[in-house]
Amino acid sequence: MRWPKLERRKAALVAARDLRDAISELRLIAAMVALTLAIPIASGSGVRALATFGGGTSVVNRLALVGAFFVVFIPASFSLVLALESFVGERERTTLEVLLSTPLREAEIYAGKVAAVLSVSLALCYGGLIVYCLLTFPGLGYFPLGILLALALSTFCQVAAMVAGAVIISLNARTMRAANVMASFIILPMSVVLQVEAALILLGRAEFLWGFALLMTIVAIVLVRMGFNGFSREALLAREVGLKNPFGRALDAVRASFAMRPTFFRLVWMRRIPMLIAAAGFPVGAWIGYLAGSTNVIPAVVLRPVLSSLVRSTGDGGGVEQALTIFGHNLLAFVLVALLAIVTVGVSGFLLTFAPGFILGFAAALSSWSIALTGIVPNGFVEIPAAIIAGGLAIQVGAAAIHMDARGGWSARVLAALADYVRALRWLVPALAVAAVLEVFLG
Repeated sequence: MRWPKLERRKAALVAARDLRDAISELRLIAAMVALTLAIPIASGSGVRALATFGGGTSVVNRLALVGAFFVVFIPASFSLVLALESFVGERERTTLEVLLSTPLREAEIYAGKVAAVLSVSLALCYGGLIVYCLLTFPGLGYFPLGILLALALSTFCQVAAMVAGAVIISLNARTMRAANVMASFIILPMSVVLQVEAALILLGRAEFLWGFALLMTIVAIVLVRMGFNGFSREALLAREVGLKNPFGRALDAVRASFAMRPTFFRLVWMRRIPMLIAAAGFPVGAWIGYLAGSTNVIPAVVLRPVLSSLVRSTGDGGGVEQALTIFGHNLLAFVLVALLAIVTVGVSGFLLTFAPGFILGFAAALSSWSIALTGIVPNGFVEIPAAIIAGGLAIQVGAAAIHMDARGGWSARVLAALADYVRALRWLVPALAVAAVLEVFLG
């Protein structure tokens, strides 16, 4: 699919207009100066003081990296506020109709809005990082150029992903209050992302940060494409504040999503591509798990409780209770995968097969493939196909979530994909029960 056509000059006009609004208030200017100067200077001074008054070299070096992450994280969060206000703020200021009545293309309006927020946010992030580096690293005898470059790239991608997602929310929200509530769909995933990035920073491995930056690049591109495809001035102008009977409309949408759905076997055939992706998760996970175990990248003690439950015999007393426990755990995993499919854009479906494959490969690295495979035979012949089907349907939910159309219908597409998942549970739940019985009494 091609990117929409736009003239950069016209998009720059929209961006310049928003930039003037962003720097027109003294309070915003004060906040920007504090984010760019005050916080980096305070963080850098703390690191220098620790180095001067006897902090260990390794502690100071790690703290210097944490400080660099800190000074780019706070300005990045500032971008969320600006992006949420981009369209719904125009609506509340009654200037949206004026903007949409101009002869600008929709892509030029959207690109200008995104560019304005990105330029402000990235200027704050990189400005703060430069000030911090100039104050902290000279004379320290330590300058992790590779890690700092990877941090800069991942910050760019994180800000782009946050801005693109927040602009999509601003397009679909009717009031600023609603936009702030819907922002939790960005804040929660990004909090997990930031925790992962912080852990990689502490690990001090630049190659992991480059891989993380590549993943965030893909996420940012997907979200930007969603915004371009879903922006329609007609749909934006048609949204009214305070539509009546929201719960009734929601129930009607749910009923419509379950109407005229395909049968189970036809559904499996229709979703064969996402199911093939889910099926690939198991061998890929096994291969990565084997590499992680054989190279000791992950210490065995981290996965030892899981590995012990994988290879131990489960045929001893209390079989019914064990079968019910295994069935309950597997069913909970299937339910969580569906609930997280929208937020993770289908990644949870891939993890449903990747995670057991990873554990299997890790166990094989510590013992042997024959011993590791005893933990999934014979129950795996039922459980793994069920996980592939559920994972494929969850991936389809994620695909529906990231597909935006200017004509609307996003809710209907996502609800239809979720309805397919729920209807498939009529077959998958009995399969999980059979797998639990096989694991306990024949494993």
